Amino acid sequence: VTAYLQAPADGLWRKGAESNADKIVIFEVMTEEIDLREWRDRRTALERRFRQEKVIIRYMPITLI
Repeated sequence: VTAYLQAPADGLWRKGAESNADKIVIFEVMTEEIDLREWRDRRTALERRFRQEKVIIRYMPITLI
């Protein structure tokens, strides 16, 4: 696991005339196998824990050279 805690990334969310800014933290996990059901459950738990409307988890297969 790699955590990008100081990433220069800010989120800006706009809903109608109202806008909100968020600090974004990125975690990168590399594994040989993935259990999609487990990650869906983990996403739901993280949304509840951090009181987030949406936590985004990306899954990208890669080939090591």
